[in-house]
Amino acid sequence: MIEKTQLLRIPSFADLPDDQIEWFLSQAEDLRFKGGDILINPGTPADAMFVLLEGELQARGEFGGETIIINVDAGQVTGRLPYSRMKTFTFGARALTDCHILRFPESKYQELVQKMPELTQRLVGMMTDRVRETTRREQQRDRLAALGKLSAGLAHELNNPASAARRASSQLREILQKIRDAAHELGRRDLTPT
Repeated sequence: MIEKTQLLRIPSFADLPDDQIEWFLSQAEDLRFKGGDILINPGTPADAMFVLLEGELQARGEFGGETIIINVDAGQVTGRLPYSRMKTFTFGARALTDCHILRFPESKYQELVQKMPELTQRLVGMMTDRVRETTRREQQRDRLAALGKLSAGLAHELNNPASAARRASSQLREILQKIRDAAHELGRRDLTPT
């Protein structure tokens, strides 16, 4: 049995009324995982919110062609949040250490919104932060791609004149060598002023 104080230590649940905390605990499933256990596989239905009471998780998934790794520490809420349109988990999650987790089912979200409006507000704020972070990552990835194209173009533009200058100096060296050789050859001949 989970004590109310365990849940009240989680920032999202801090200062909520006892009756709301009791209701949440009565609706949540108490889960325990050993380090190394897989909690979620990518592609599984997003049908719950998870409150990590103890331990550490690692979420891993593909985002925009790159692998993203996110560590989730004790005290965090993750998974599908109320009002989220997520249908399946795009990331997998594995326990890094022994974990104690509360699983709150999506089927109870309507009641959650009605019985715990302050918690719902906090969770919507978390979801907004997630969207903001995802957008920031996308923008950063796009900027890096644009910078890569720009640097490749700039390298190409700088390389062409540099190659032309290198070729011209090589040709000039050859021509000067020919003029010097011709001057020596001319000097060897006993030519008269006429």
